[in-house]
Amino acid sequence: MKKVCFLTAGLMTFLLAFNSIAQADRTVSVKASQGKAADWRTPDTVMGNTTQLMTRSVSGSNDCKKSWLQFDLSSLYAEDSSVPGNILDARLTFYGGKSETGAKSYVVSGLNDVAGLEEWVAAALTWNNGPGNDINSGTGLIASQTTTLYSTSIPVPVLDVMSETPEASRTALAAFLNTDTDGKITFVFTAGSTTYLWNAGQPLEPVLTLTYVLGKNPDKAHNPNPADEAIVETDLASLSWINPEPNSPGGIMICDVYLGVEPNLMTMDKKTLAAGAASVAINTTNFPKYGILDNQKTYYWKVDVHDSSSPDVIDGQIWSFFTNDNAAPIVDAGPDQVAWLGKSGTPGQDILLLDGTTSDDGLPTSTYTVAWSQLSGPAITISPDNTEDTTVTITARGTYVFELKADDGNRQTVDTVQIIVGDDSCDASHLSTGQPYDAGDQNQDCIVNLQDFAVLISANWLDCTDTLTDCTK
Repeated sequence: MKKVCFLTAGLMTFLLAFNSIAQADRTVSVKASQGKAADWRTPDTVMGNTTQLMTRSVSGSNDCKKSWLQFDLSSLYAEDSSVPGNILDARLTFYGGKSETGAKSYVVSGLNDVAGLEEWVAAALTWNNGPGNDINSGTGLIASQTTTLYSTSIPVPVLDVMSETPEASRTALAAFLNTDTDGKITFVFTAGSTTYLWNAGQPLEPVLTLTYVLGKNPDKAHNPNPADEAIVETDLASLSWINPEPNSPGGIMICDVYLGVEPNLMTMDKKTLAAGAASVAINTTNFPKYGILDNQKTYYWKVDVHDSSSPDVIDGQIWSFFTNDNAAPIVDAGPDQVAWLGKSGTPGQDILLLDGTTSDDGLPTSTYTVAWSQLSGPAITISPDNTEDTTVTITARGTYVFELKADDGNRQTVDTVQIIVGDDSCDASHLSTGQPYDAGDQNQDCIVNLQDFAVLISANWLDCTDTLTDCTK
């Protein structure tokens, strides 16, 4: 099992199904980036490897579950600056398999941006660290950190039942989304009066569908490339955008492009382009002072448009980008392993090497840190946990997943390794492959021999069941 993830990369996949609600509207659907449930009964424990999100509330008991689900809209924001603050309609859709009979009710709340808690990680989420969670309540959340959006129920107790934000609640959901400032949207699901289960990361995973006003500034230069506040490398070759339509058919559009290191036109380089042009190369011919980009610096740029059919200059927005030539560290947590208790020579345990490899490009500094953590399996101690190579002592049968992270202070990379541990070599072999034991292997010791023969036959060897002749004929 290998999983390499650059944490600064987008986790989101778009289902770009643009529907024309009106001439200036657009609809887009976004898949969830992560989700996880937490259980009050084990408040400091991450709930296994399951991708199911659950809600539950049992009266008079701490048998309660809440779930967190996040959508990352930052790529959508970068693609189209019309989205933030301009959402007209929204709905959350998911499919579920309920655990009990009867209607299942649940409540959806949103995590407020002002709480500053959007950087949670599903692989580490527990009841006690869930953002916005009132840990002393089976269904309550911290009011100052969350906003209750709507409640609803699903009446049919079968698998793959679709649940969607009720029509009457979509205005409230859209209003909440319009308060977002960082591109991260977290929903918290709590129980109504019953249990409900649904799947995240499966074929029928949660989807957030948005309808927004297209073209926040349709009469200006728009759709900048690189996107506003993008992170780019210093070899960025050009700037481009989409020009507004001329005031009159046949009008000629001529752009003045400004580039500098502060949002002040007086200090920026200016380049006037040929008629109709909507891109400009970054070089010292076009931008004498800023045509060679420095690393680790914010640059500002602006496009003013002159329309031959109108006397006024179409004043553009100031956009920015940040240069960063720093590559994320390279991480390899090592090959997956299969072992068994006693393999190292001590009965009831095994000592295993976590053999990681990391490297970095030396930016932004010559040093970087590494850290091991456990994602799943019976809890153990990793010591030391801040070196590439370390050992773990395992004393319980199970499937363990460990993560190695390298952080250069600016970018991080993680990789995982899976270790399967059986009670003995035979158990570990079948646990790792999932293959059944041979039919004749009655004692499941991985070999068919006289011991299995004894189980099958010898207990009744020469017994006679002929009650008429007593087997003497």
